[in-house]
Amino acid sequence: MEVRVKEKTNITTKKDLAITLKQNKPGELARAVAAVSAAQVNIEGFCEIDGKFHCVTDDPKRAQQALEAAGFPVSQTDVLVFNAEDRPGYLANVLRGITEQEVNVITSYVLTNTRIAIGVDEPARVKDTLQELTPQTAQHR
Repeated sequence: MEVRVKEKTNITTKKDLAITLKQNKPGELARAVAAVSAAQVNIEGFCEIDGKFHCVTDDPKRAQQALEAAGFPVSQTDVLVFNAEDRPGYLANVLRGITEQEVNVITSYVLTNTRIAIGVDEPARVKDTLQELTPQTAQHR
């Protein structure tokens, strides 16, 4: 489910699904991804580091059900998803803006179509900053 922040912007709030892989062995990540795929859910972006798998999907409820049915306990948190510019310094500018708001980044990773997912401890405080930095907003000035 997507929630629009403002009509003029491309920032949405989506669910980050996180699981801890049961065993750090070949095939465990593939098993988790296969469970989501079997449920006909599209993974829009993901990261896996040291046995922790995060993903944003087009249907978080079905993805969670599929992962839990496969034996993976799932936690959900909100992430802000926005279009990014593919150029040097863009991410540094975004993170600088978040830092200036004294907000902590908890999760961040890239999604398809040059989008970024960022989970922060105070989303309301960074929405204006993100709106100023997103490509779509810049076109409306």
